[in-house]
Amino acid sequence: MEFALWPIALRADLVRAFRPGEPATREGPFRTLRQHGWATPGVPLHMRHGGRAAGQLVVFSILNIEAAICARCGEATTAASFARAAARIEASGAFVRLQGFLSQCPASTVPSLVEGALIPEDSDLTLVLRALALQTATIRLQRQFARHALAFHVGRISSSTEGYVVVTNEGGQSVAVPRGLARAAHRERIGECLGVINSHVDERELIVRAMPGIDVGREHAEPYSPFARVDGFERINAADQAYLRGRPTPLTIQIPVAIEQ
Repeated sequence: MEFALWPIALRADLVRAFRPGEPATREGPFRTLRQHGWATPGVPLHMRHGGRAAGQLVVFSILNIEAAICARCGEATTAASFARAAARIEASGAFVRLQGFLSQCPASTVPSLVEGALIPEDSDLTLVLRALALQTATIRLQRQFARHALAFHVGRISSSTEGYVVVTNEGGQSVAVPRGLARAAHRERIGECLGVINSHVDERELIVRAMPGIDVGREHAEPYSPFARVDGFERINAADQAYLRGRPTPLTIQIPVAIEQ
């Protein structure tokens, strides 16, 4: 697996998934999700600034979004199963570590971080997010969820136009995503990871939700070759970039030295 969906979300994301088009600040939709067991209570994050309390933010496993979509589509049993799986994720050690890292971040940056703002690849926060993303992806593969899997596509932005970005997954399949949706998910530049979740309203209507993605790495990436590539010559993957970057040669500087006899 090379790409995965961003593993965390805010309560507003759950409300939007459950009641598209309604104000995300409404209490009623979230209360409905909780009363039916279609959402977890989330994990409270106590933020501090300058040594003082700076408010509280509640963070959720992304599986709550899938539970909300299932609930909206009438799949109540599956929605409850997703919510129970989300509760297990939120009780995991990785989520506890995430809570600790976010608590140390400036309060003004935490909401955008939860929503998928890009952070350094080698940071401790990125590592724990990758672990959560893989843990979440593994749960989606379970039989009870695979039968009701939502149609989602996650990959790397391979090209872009003024109005769209093209997202190509590790299998070489591509979809076009409106640039406005990509921008709202903090992903619109070539090389960044973006996902979309599709849910049908009826046979003629589809709701497309853009989600930030995260690069979780590929265990056995193919070496670069422009020949026999499924995706042709227009796109390069992480393995290609590593090959083209190569291993730098140590810089040698020769300094003349006068030797007196």
